[in-house]
Amino acid sequence: MAASSVCSVDPILEISQGEGRRYSVSLFDELFPEEKDELRTTAPNQDHDKIQIPRLPLSDIDHLDPYPLLNGSPKGPSRKLTQVAAHGAAKQWNPAVLVLNRASKSLVDADFRRIAPKGRHIGEWTGPGDILKVIPGRDPTTFQQTNSYFLLFPNPAYARTYQNYVTKLHRMSQDHTPTSLQSPLPPPPGTILEGEDIHTLLQDYALCPPSQRINIVSMFAPFGSTVRRLIEYQGYPQLTEPVDSTGRAVLFWVEGHYPTTNSVRAAIDQDGRERGLPWGSQVGHKYIEKLELPNQPPEDSEEREDPEPMAQRRSSRRWIVKLGDENEARRFVRTWHRRDFPLPSDHVRGEKPPIVNAEFLW
Repeated sequence: MAASSVCSVDPILEISQGEGRRYSVSLFDELFPEEKDELRTTAPNQDHDKIQIPRLPLSDIDHLDPYPLLNGSPKGPSRKLTQVAAHGAAKQWNPAVLVLNRASKSLVDADFRRIAPKGRHIGEWTGPGDILKVIPGRDPTTFQQTNSYFLLFPNPAYARTYQNYVTKLHRMSQDHTPTSLQSPLPPPPGTILEGEDIHTLLQDYALCPPSQRINIVSMFAPFGSTVRRLIEYQGYPQLTEPVDSTGRAVLFWVEGHYPTTNSVRAAIDQDGRERGLPWGSQVGHKYIEKLELPNQPPEDSEEREDPEPMAQRRSSRRWIVKLGDENEARRFVRTWHRRDFPLPSDHVRGEKPPIVNAEFLW
């Protein structure tokens, strides 16, 4: 009876003995045999304690529909619900713009983003002042960069937060920048004020010199036509349509000469053959596009035969050279900026060669 009771309590032992296998005894059972017998006699019946979970009929994975929304099972959201959701998202989109005036033309996108307010708990996370897009201001008649920048934000609260934060940083830079022998020393590294490292903040701030007064103004809806187009196209349509070329394009123009688009393309192609790597090879044949700007001279005019007013003379033809990436665009600027443009075969001997200007577009 004792043997049968043990076998009924320990079915695993019964199976192991029936199969003729030998299993090693655990260290706990070997050291405390009385505890093992007590646990077996007092252990509840586990079969009664198990919760019976109903099994779901699962279909074979090979017969599952890989595209249920396209094939109609299960049905996706109705068209009406989709339109309502899109309308709600459009109502929540309330952009705001900050305009920084009288700034340096050498600022880049990182100069604006690295001083944005950080997260309260994790410093690497952006807080309520993150910028959607930084757009350099450009002259509508020449497309050259001006000393203004447009900062696009998703809502007015973010714009006000960034504006107040930049104003605070500029005031701190004025207070901690020495201007004479009697000025206080700048804060050393590690100086914490209001939970922020003042030394690092002042090192990162470059939007406006401390000696000048910062001019950053906010703009809210309704916007003017110029700002409305910048918001609609997330920049200038000459760069963003039909494919966004921001950050990998170059503005190209020639001083003192009105070359045609074919002559510009021939000069750039010849330079690519000489260096052994054609420009714009990743973009295709139409990597050079002529800009349609006001006050441009006609395509077949020559400057030496057509004396023009000074305002129109400054507004010479412009082209956008679209390249593969930012590195290639910057190499193009280093190669072509302030370089002599090849003169035509019928040029006057002794005539000063025209000068090329190349500006990186971001």
